[in-house]
Amino acid sequence: MMYVLDRVFEAVLISLNVSVGSTLISLMISLPIGVMIGINNFYGRQFIVACIHALTSIPPVCAGLLVYLFISRTGPLGWTGILYTPIAMIIAQSIIIIPIMISLILKNIEEDFNSYREELISYGANFKNILILLIRNKITLYITIALIGFGRAISEYGAAAIVGGSIDHITRNVTASIALETSKGNLDVAIGLGSILIVISFILSFTINRRKTS
Repeated sequence: MMYVLDRVFEAVLISLNVSVGSTLISLMISLPIGVMIGINNFYGRQFIVACIHALTSIPPVCAGLLVYLFISRTGPLGWTGILYTPIAMIIAQSIIIIPIMISLILKNIEEDFNSYREELISYGANFKNILILLIRNKITLYITIALIGFGRAISEYGAAAIVGGSIDHITRNVTASIALETSKGNLDVAIGLGSILIVISFILSFTINRRKTS
């Protein structure tokens, strides 16, 4: 029993570490990009926005394959040696959730910026000042976006399995463990891991809905 609990705890810990890491990295990348696109009008903007929206539905296995091609031994970044490590999983998950975060930021940023446009122009605010102001006045929104990204990351399987390899004690997260235990006939362990994911999903959904209504 203790052995099973240890394996469950280990899988959950790997999932949390990878998903939190990819969420933070994605948010740090998505915020400035989303704000930059949202507050500026430039040639090709609509095309870039359309591409971002299209990438929100990128198949996870395709994202995993893309990362694999770059970091495999024969790839241009093969020298890094990060294939089949949590770092590779974080990169793959980030590629999946960055377009989602940018898309959500774009939906809200234009309206927010227009309400502060004249004030910001009169003070001669630069991009850094605008970014800080928009984040400070909509911190709850960006926390919600981060939670949505985290929920997408922690439930992901395909990309993480391709670049992580589902290695025991290293990259075998909750979703990989569920698939493995099911194939081995250990349905009690698989159901336990699945229940943990469902609980996490409910907690995230409840938190997001609370923040939307507050």
